Amino acid sequence: MKRRKLFSILSIMLLISLVGLSAQCLGPTESPTLKLEIYDGPEYSESDNMCYYRVEAVSTGIPEPEIVFGEDDNVESIGSGRVEVGVEAGSSYTLTATATNSSGTASVSINLEGDCGQEADADSDSDADADTDSDSDADADSDTDSDSDTDSDGDADADADSDSDADSDSDSDAAKEEPTVSLAIYEGPTLEGTICYYRVEATVTGSPNPTVSFNKDDSGGAWGTKKVQVNINNPGDTFTLTATATNSEGSDTDSIELSWGCPIPEPDPIEESVNIGVDTSISGYIIVDANAFSNILYTFVGDYTNDKQIKAYLSFTIDSISSLDDVTITDASLIMPVDDIIQHPETMPEVHVRTFDYGDSLTLADQVSGGNMIKTFPTSSTMTSFNFSSPELEAALQTAVDSNSERLQLKISLAGINADGVGDWYRFILGDISLNIEYEIPG
Repeated sequence: MKRRKLFSILSIMLLISLVGLSAQCLGPTESPTLKLEIYDGPEYSESDNMCYYRVEAVSTGIPEPEIVFGEDDNVESIGSGRVEVGVEAGSSYTLTATATNSSGTASVSINLEGDCGQEADADSDSDADADTDSDSDADADSDTDSDSDTDSDGDADADADSDSDADSDSDSDAAKEEPTVSLAIYEGPTLEGTICYYRVEATVTGSPNPTVSFNKDDSGGAWGTKKVQVNINNPGDTFTLTATATNSEGSDTDSIELSWGCPIPEPDPIEESVNIGVDTSISGYIIVDANAFSNILYTFVGDYTNDKQIKAYLSFTIDSISSLDDVTITDASLIMPVDDIIQHPETMPEVHVRTFDYGDSLTLADQVSGGNMIKTFPTSSTMTSFNFSSPELEAALQTAVDSNSERLQLKISLAGINADGVGDWYRFILGDISLNIEYEIPG
């Protein structure tokens, strides 16, 4: 018997595994694609004679592929699918990347040339020198011929040397240029959470290629060496963004004034919860056609020995809420525990709760019918409370608050009477009754 039970359990587990596997197999899949894009650079770094590129891997595929770049000392990750690559000036580097998911693999590479900065200029100068040397050699040969021929050839050779030197100087002068820099907003103002941000780009000229520094970049270099993000934290705040471009020929600066330009966000509302006790000085009960009782210990709901209704009257002081501006009631509930049950009030089948404004005192005249019904619920011989909440109670409280009312007052009775000549009622301690209110005010 135990073996059969074990076999059944294993069969069920196998079936669940097969169902899960088939669900995975039936899901959509797509082999990855991949391409590499240079989104910044090359930027020349004079300190290490390197050209720096920022490259992003753009991929597709289902499930989302995992991107892996070739591992070299000059390749540094700067975010998901992004790397910074250093290429020594005058050389080149081939960056490789692979995208892999459960459907396959895609690989791609890109060749990055180290043709920026001073090394490139040095190569250019070297070529010019080589040309000059070549001309000089030719002149030397020509001079030798001159000695064996005529003096006029020697003059021609001297002129040729002079022209070669002039050309070399001209080429060298053209390769140098003082930097210029100008700033422009390319994105923003944009509201993100409670921050208003701008993205600013520096347009730079000069030779050798200038380095650019900013006095603020809240992106931490995420957008490259010529783009920054500036966060404005509060309406009314301003910031002057300054960029400086520098090379061996000099420096240049530009500034742009940034201020809050986004919609002003609404602050989160302040949520409050209060428990307001009943005002015992004007709360109590009325025996219909008999008497009104207030400022006492108990209140009652049911009927009296004269077979007349007993109605409870409750008053709650809410001026601490109604005196506030722009209050929104989010919930309201009456807390009213039963203290005792006498005879059979459950024979009167329903509890009726109404809002009823009876003023600053409780008199027999308040026994009149009326009020707005906000809750009905059945009676029973074992009731432990008259606790309830309802949209109608919440709406009544909102109306009272909006009209700056000092009080919210309730009248509670049972449907009909039990004509048995004895008292049938639920008894409550006034000090145990309260109104729980939850509300919001603007932040």
